[in-house]
Amino acid sequence: MNPVRQRIAQYLMLHRTGTVNEIAEALSDVPRPSLYRHMNVLLEAGCIEVVAQKSVRGAVERTYALVEQPMENPSQEEIGKLVQGVLTSVMSNFARYFANPAADPQRDLLSVSSSTLMLSDAEMLEMLQRIGAVFNDYIQNKPGGERRPRNIVFISAPVEGERELKTC
Repeated sequence: MNPVRQRIAQYLMLHRTGTVNEIAEALSDVPRPSLYRHMNVLLEAGCIEVVAQKSVRGAVERTYALVEQPMENPSQEEIGKLVQGVLTSVMSNFARYFANPAADPQRDLLSVSSSTLMLSDAEMLEMLQRIGAVFNDYIQNKPGGERRPRNIVFISAPVEGERELKTC
């Protein structure tokens, strides 16, 4: 998913609903034409929906919300396509970043980490809750000053051969 679309979704998660004007105020670094384009992509994809409309100075102002269950009972194939789409987006972002001659991973605090942890399902859920709490501490930050968008991707996947690891 595109980083701007992720930020729109985050706004709607936090605020439940929002108009383009409200979202534009929160994402002040995103040009309005670009914001409208991303909103339309999310709307056409069935990720967001119009939950209210009102007339404002001769124009229609729409209020948007996330679709509660955009994929009811998704199949394994649908989930796989979604995950592959996210991974492709991450790869594309890195490719664009490194294609820029001015890219400076140290200056930009680029970070990549991979760890295999031994966790029970309960421990995994606890860790995800703690990571979520840390994200929540920063998710409402507004652009400005030295702040800039940073794409944080967290991926959890089972380890191939996991059953063999349990018997070692």
